Amino acid sequence: MTPKPFSMDTVLKVRKREEDFAHQKFMQAIEQQQKVENNLLRCKEKQNATIQLLAQKQQQGIIAVELGLFEDKIEFNYRQINSLITLLQEKKQFTEKKRKILVTKSQEHKILETLKERQNSAWAKHIAKKEAAMLDEIAILHHGRNTF
Repeated sequence: MTPKPFSMDTVLKVRKREEDFAHQKFMQAIEQQQKVENNLLRCKEKQNATIQLLAQKQQQGIIAVELGLFEDKIEFNYRQINSLITLLQEKKQFTEKKRKILVTKSQEHKILETLKERQNSAWAKHIAKKEAAMLDEIAILHHGRNTF
């Protein structure tokens, strides 16, 4: 009798762990991206509030020193917004990379799962065929005994 083919359980466990790890890394990347998006949104709101406050002060009358401070603050916020936009783009690229890795790991796990199911089905058919052959042989031998 042919021995049972290689068991896929260990390989599937390893692939499942890899998939879970990739999912965890993907979720961490999404969280980091969301944090940067939130920081960018807060910084833009802060910039808009500063600009509105400057407009109010200009209508009421503002001294040159205060105007210089507002301009410096607006320039600083502008640079901060630009750096956050750059960081956000990097985080989006990183998240996309992690998503692709996760998709690959998920596909590999699914393929191996399907392979295992096919292997088990083929093995079950093989066993059923062997049992049918053995039962046929027993029936033939038994039939032969009854005729003599």
